[in-house]
Amino acid sequence: MISNVQSVYSSNVNVKLSQEQNLLKQQSFGDLSQLPLDTHYRTGERDPMTGFYKPCLETAQRYDRAVGYFRSSIFAIVGKPFVQFARHGGKARFICSPSVTEEDAQAITAGYIQRKEVLEKSLARDLEELLCDESLKTRTELLATLIKCGNLDIRLALRTSGNGIYHEKIGIFQDSHGHRVSFLGSANETWSAWHAEGNHESIEVFRDWTGSGEMARVTSHANDFERLWTGEAPGVQTIEFPEAEKRKLLNHARTDLDGDWESPKAISPKRRKLLPHQANAIAAWEAAGKKGIFEHATGSGKTFTAIEAIKRHLKTGEPAIVLVPSQLLLEQWNTEIKEEISEATILLAGAGHTKWKTGNKLRSHTSPGLDMQSVVIATMQTAATDSFIDMVNQGDHLLMVADEIHQIGSTFNSRSLAIKTGSSLGLSATPNRYGDPEGTTKIFERYGPVLPPPITLQDAIDSGRLVSYSYYPHAINLTEDEAIEWKKITKQISFELAIHKSKEKGSQGLSDKAKMLLIKRARIAKKAQVKTGLATEIIRREYEDGQSWLVYCEDSDQLQEMLQKLTAVGLKPLQYHSNMSGDKVETLNWFKTFGGVLVSIKCLDEGIDIPAISHAFILASSQNPRQFIQRRGRVLRKSEGKSLAVIHDAIVVPVNAEEESDQIALLKAELLRALEFADHALNRGAGADLRRIAIEMGLDVSHQSDAAIEEEEPNEQ
Repeated sequence: MISNVQSVYSSNVNVKLSQEQNLLKQQSFGDLSQLPLDTHYRTGERDPMTGFYKPCLETAQRYDRAVGYFRSSIFAIVGKPFVQFARHGGKARFICSPSVTEEDAQAITAGYIQRKEVLEKSLARDLEELLCDESLKTRTELLATLIKCGNLDIRLALRTSGNGIYHEKIGIFQDSHGHRVSFLGSANETWSAWHAEGNHESIEVFRDWTGSGEMARVTSHANDFERLWTGEAPGVQTIEFPEAEKRKLLNHARTDLDGDWESPKAISPKRRKLLPHQANAIAAWEAAGKKGIFEHATGSGKTFTAIEAIKRHLKTGEPAIVLVPSQLLLEQWNTEIKEEISEATILLAGAGHTKWKTGNKLRSHTSPGLDMQSVVIATMQTAATDSFIDMVNQGDHLLMVADEIHQIGSTFNSRSLAIKTGSSLGLSATPNRYGDPEGTTKIFERYGPVLPPPITLQDAIDSGRLVSYSYYPHAINLTEDEAIEWKKITKQISFELAIHKSKEKGSQGLSDKAKMLLIKRARIAKKAQVKTGLATEIIRREYEDGQSWLVYCEDSDQLQEMLQKLTAVGLKPLQYHSNMSGDKVETLNWFKTFGGVLVSIKCLDEGIDIPAISHAFILASSQNPRQFIQRRGRVLRKSEGKSLAVIHDAIVVPVNAEEESDQIALLKAELLRALEFADHALNRGAGADLRRIAIEMGLDVSHQSDAAIEEEEPNEQ
């Protein structure tokens, strides 16, 4: 809602317009059909604000907008055009959702009778926040005055069933000649959505004078809006603003729209300051000749530390390159750099971003002695291609930062290590590549050593950067068929290891075939049939409204099975994975706001921040310590009202150690992972139980297993 106020119904107060306003109102409006409008606008390519929003607003006579959120911050960038629109007699109608807290959402689920009460409570809270913020005074006055003068009506839309919010995004401009322009896209009516330094947004535009196809779309959008406005849209209730709250807002309105309405400047977020361990890390990096790796745990703020290093480098007039392993991290870095280095010029490469390939863009963004603060953010897979490497203007002037640097040691990604730079910085909670000493060596030779001291996960918990947790391992067994398949592949692995050792004259390395067999065998344990039933029963028994459970699955088959079983016991799980058909961002936003049970595959392992997670159930986990360290870190992120996290873990153990001796390697690897969790948990008894099992099986769990290897993420070029 409006920063959060979001809605106010217009007053019927008759306000006498000034002579200036009367004169302006008599002047003819512009003609939308004369504007050079594109059919598509995208942040970073053609700016949706300057290329579309402002020209249409300055030309239109009416503006109808149905949107998930409206905030008064929009006036920080369109204040003057909106005042001009109003002075010409322009009329705007906004429909938006009320903002709700977790408590509000729970109240809504109780039934429709409480919806109005929840709405009024939410609106009163947001309005109070708006009116009490002195920095928002001008925006508040402008909002109130537009409503008072009859230039702006705002109504609220809410779902008539379910927990969700009204989240549609339709806009229609109309001029005095009857021409209409409609648009759809990701943007809300907020500063973050429309400002060039805000979110990355995309909108599609339709013009009713260009042909029957676009005319039909515009007409459909206009009809949809009218049904919403009049409360006739199925599944959505549109209501007016409560009278008491309306009066509160109108008390802050000016007499009219005359005078100086200087567009208030957007308030930048408060700049974070380096914590002592972050400042020490940068000092150590600079002392090491600006080479090295931060081995910092999840929650320690290593991204912000690296951005500070980038900021200092950019001030010398030289460019920087940031390499990431995934699209999600590319977008996350893009957002954070915009927030912390607002003057930076960013070029994205990979994960669907191809602008870097045109002309000499990449070369110019990486050239020495630039007048701009240039940052290139690229996926490692793209940076490893010949075209990217050839286009980079390599040299000592460059800084290259690699996030989740362990990913850069793979056979393909390591090609990017050939890019010559003067400064290098790597980031990872676990920089060593598990089971891949060659890849690990490549990383340290190119980026330098780990800079002391490393920041462990326990350090992050002790310092309050992460919350404490309780850990509950659950021992399970393979089925008879799974045990037979495990034994069969184990024999194949032994045979392959013997052949490879003979061919390589005693080599202890693994052949590609052996690696594939190890992965295939490990997946038997990850997908053990009894796991989904165990998880379903525990979640059914322990889940409470308001909690946020994350279930880690091995693949889409296990994910679908988990979804079906949870649904069968009356829960409404969400799913999140790289190939999902729905909007991944909207799914995460819903989960962050309302909680529930989110069933995912490993795409949430690296760098994605969902602090509200209260519980996790690990169905499938690699023996690679990195993966379970990352997963644990996801769950321990701090969030308001969260002081403790709970982790459940399915551990595969043999039914009989003597009869199933081939499973001992599996048990050892599983116990090592579980003990890593248990040793830092609040309930230390879990660790004692695990060690008891190890002793009974005759296992020495003091050394890490070598039976697993580094599994790569899919390419995201």
